[in-house]
Amino acid sequence: MQPTSSMKEEFLKKWQTGLRIFRPSIDNTSVSERKKAIKLSADVAMASLRKGTTCWSRALIQKTATEDNFLVRQMLSGIKEETLINKKLPTKIVCHRKIVRRSKKILRRKSKSASEEVAAKAKRLVKRKTQGLRNVVPGGELMSNDILLIQETLDYIVSLQTQVSVMRSIVDAAEAGIDR
Repeated sequence: MQPTSSMKEEFLKKWQTGLRIFRPSIDNTSVSERKKAIKLSADVAMASLRKGTTCWSRALIQKTATEDNFLVRQMLSGIKEETLINKKLPTKIVCHRKIVRRSKKILRRKSKSASEEVAAKAKRLVKRKTQGLRNVVPGGELMSNDILLIQETLDYIVSLQTQVSVMRSIVDAAEAGIDR
C-alpha cells in the first residue's frame, strides 16, 4: 500500500508547521539539536495525520509531549490535543517469573512427537518475530493482540513511507536548486 498524495501534502503542511514553531530556537543550535527538532516535528506531524486513531500514533504523541509539550499542543490544535496527550495507553501485563518457569518445566516434561516439535519451533519463531515488531512500532509493547499489532505495523509503515517520500522530494528539490 502506497501513501496517497493527499497524505503527503497533509504531512508536509503539519511538518512545516512544526519546523516554523522550532525556527526561532533552531538558528543558534548545534547540528544534533537541529536533527532532534526535525525528527520531533516529523514524528508529531506523522502521528497527527492519524488523529490518535491508532495505538502507535497515540504512543508517539505521548512520547513527544513529554519532550516538548508546547510543540505537540501547537501542532495538534483542533484535534482534541488534551485527550490525546493525557489518554492512558493500556498497561503492559507482567507475569510472575516463578509461574512462568514452573509452566515451562511442566511443558518440557511431556514427550513430543516430531511434528509437535516442528510446530513448537514455528511458534517460537513467530513469537520472536512478533516481539521484534513490538519493539519497533511505537506503543507495540502494549499490544497483546497479534492481529492488531500487524494492522498497526502496516499503518505505521505507510506513514513512514509518506515521511520518507516527502523528505526525498524536499532533498531532490534542494539539489535541483543547487545545480542551477
